[in-house]
Amino acid sequence: MDIRITGTLDLDANKQHIPHAFTVPPQTTTLHISLTYVDLEPLKGSLANQISLTVFDPEGARGARHCSADQMLTLTAHTSTPGYTPGALQAGTWTVWIDTHRLVVPLRYTIAIAISTEPVSENPVVYPKGSTAPRGRGWYRGDLHSHTLHSDGDWDVPDLVQWARAQRLDFVTLTDHNTVSGLAQFDSLADDSLLTMGGIELTGYSGHALALGTRRWMEWRAGLNDQTMSMLAQAVMDAGALFVIAHPMALGDPYCTGCNWTHPDMMPGSARIVEIWNYLWHLDSNNEQAVSLWYEWLNQGFRMVATRGTDIHGLIENAPEDIGFDVVYAEALSEAAILDAIRRGHLYLSAGPTLELTATNTDGQSAMMGDLIAGESVEVQFTWRAALPGDQMRVIVNGASIEQMPIEGEGAYTRMLRYPEARWCVFEIRAEDGAMRAITNPIYLGSESDWR
Repeated sequence: MDIRITGTLDLDANKQHIPHAFTVPPQTTTLHISLTYVDLEPLKGSLANQISLTVFDPEGARGARHCSADQMLTLTAHTSTPGYTPGALQAGTWTVWIDTHRLVVPLRYTIAIAISTEPVSENPVVYPKGSTAPRGRGWYRGDLHSHTLHSDGDWDVPDLVQWARAQRLDFVTLTDHNTVSGLAQFDSLADDSLLTMGGIELTGYSGHALALGTRRWMEWRAGLNDQTMSMLAQAVMDAGALFVIAHPMALGDPYCTGCNWTHPDMMPGSARIVEIWNYLWHLDSNNEQAVSLWYEWLNQGFRMVATRGTDIHGLIENAPEDIGFDVVYAEALSEAAILDAIRRGHLYLSAGPTLELTATNTDGQSAMMGDLIAGESVEVQFTWRAALPGDQMRVIVNGASIEQMPIEGEGAYTRMLRYPEARWCVFEIRAEDGAMRAITNPIYLGSESDWR
């Protein structure tokens, strides 16, 4: 059985979700869906229309292929096009949604749906779950943001894992756009040398967010059925995952659709984690502005955790030897322990240097980065290793640089801070050109009532 659905989208349909329902009969074995379209006007410049398909069966989402030039998919009980999950083809009402991430000229589209009940001779693809042997308390280095061809990446899941091992990472997280279809294979590649962690990037029209620690599809379509981003974020947190505002100051529309964070209800709203260092430092993610936004939120009294995400989509030409990763102090090398440490702010971000930031008050109480410490007088100690000639250390208190000094190799720095003049403290290491080399999460001063 073949179904054809046609329509026209004008520019008023930009950033909309347009549903098309169809019926799948019993005993269906194969479902093929394709979207083709013709621009009705010449393109204005180098940017093209950017559209994705999200597919729902009667029980829920089957995935999406984020903004791929080839919007075609095939589903059977045992196989699927990357971006979509295999499984039984239930009889009933299915829905294919056109997600208009970017419309620059009007278009005419055709959705072609081919439904077959012919027997399919295929074996299920089985990915036995890998495992990582327990390791105890310590510092673990890894990545929280990456992509594969299951969304818009240039490489497959095994390529990402191979790269993570080449970087000598302890953990790596797969966060494809609006799909979890790659996670089963990803988890099968875990071993004692590498922990694989689940996630998804909620890639909407007014900002992107990471849901870390999930292996199920999460709703990303803010605005649909009156859903707000606050509601979507709460659903992520209710599921036990971490909600992370991704690259909030990135270059946005129309070049990178929805890449900058503009949700008025989430500035930062209930979010307590923000990715301040995305991809390479000086490029379109505008990381410097992201750090400034983080400092602004800290000054507003939000205990915001900062993270790093490579947002890697494939091998990077001429990449620095260490492009920067998260270094997390966790109770164990496990997904639960890593995520708990991130939630607490027990991490720093580094493209080489090894850091430690601690604080002690006059009562002998101590704290590490991410912790709150009471007392009118607090001594903070910052130590580093592997700083390069030309590196500069900056002491940031309440968002202002109060001291800067050249460093290299290894060393230590101690300073007394007095509350309430000092409410939080962060240490940066910058290269000669101002690029971030490493940054801590804050030490917070005061009492719980001072912070949100």
